[in-house]
Amino acid sequence: MIWNFDRALLIQGIDQPKALSYLQELNLDNQDIMAGIGDQYIGEQIENILIFDLVTEAITAYPNIQTSLIFSHPYNVLNAGLEAIEAGIKQLIIYSEKIPPLDLMKLWQQAKNQEVQILGASQGGMLIPEKLCWGVSNADLYTSGSIALINYGDAIISTEIALFLQKHNLGTSIVLNVGNEKFIDIDWDFLLGILRDHESTEVILISINDCSNIDAEKFIKALNQVQNKSIIVYLLDPNNLKFIIQNNSAKIITDQIPQYLNRVLSPQYFQDSLQEQGITVIQDIFEVLPLLKK
Repeated sequence: MIWNFDRALLIQGIDQPKALSYLQELNLDNQDIMAGIGDQYIGEQIENILIFDLVTEAITAYPNIQTSLIFSHPYNVLNAGLEAIEAGIKQLIIYSEKIPPLDLMKLWQQAKNQEVQILGASQGGMLIPEKLCWGVSNADLYTSGSIALINYGDAIISTEIALFLQKHNLGTSIVLNVGNEKFIDIDWDFLLGILRDHESTEVILISINDCSNIDAEKFIKALNQVQNKSIIVYLLDPNNLKFIIQNNSAKIITDQIPQYLNRVLSPQYFQDSLQEQGITVIQDIFEVLPLLKK
């Protein structure tokens, strides 16, 4: 599967606070947004965008819609996603956070069965500077360039990296915020396939906030399929302190389970595995400058 960059966009959960903030940040320049679906009844329009009760109604009015950006309440995400899939939408970008894990797994399984691609969940978004902005905040900080950014972590990280690059006269060709959801594996083959074929991209920078949920072997295999671009992996938390702190109580209960211990101890193994394959790994964003300016 490939990602369709046709700009017609549906927003589900358009009445949620983060969706409204997103619309305001666009300064009402929301020509890509063809229609919206509210979690609750909110009238016929919001910010000059037509509101529909059902996704099928929106698709009937705007059959060119290929992508839905979901801001729905976390308990409504499953229904929103399933409704979009049933209506024929093939691309979901999920910004909503704190989605019940079982709901997320059900949605992912249905998406897989119907060959629907999901970006996210939890702060998923996509941006091509000066051309397209789907769920990415502070779009004005992203200047056009040749560096593709995949951010596996909080969305604010990609914004900080973009600001850092801008200060050093560097820009991004495309930004993929894949979210920070730990319950679902990231489809690295698919994401890197997008960038492998992206003409404006020369370098791929992958920022990873928590590598505990990444299968190193699959990740490396996906990286090795990209032979025409330089790849840099930026480990923001190489010791995985955030994971250990957040899961301290679980560790007390399950400290006899080898698999769990391997997950806690995996960051060094993960880094070593990448470097053994000749993949460039950095732990400080300033390390990227000489690599990008070669």
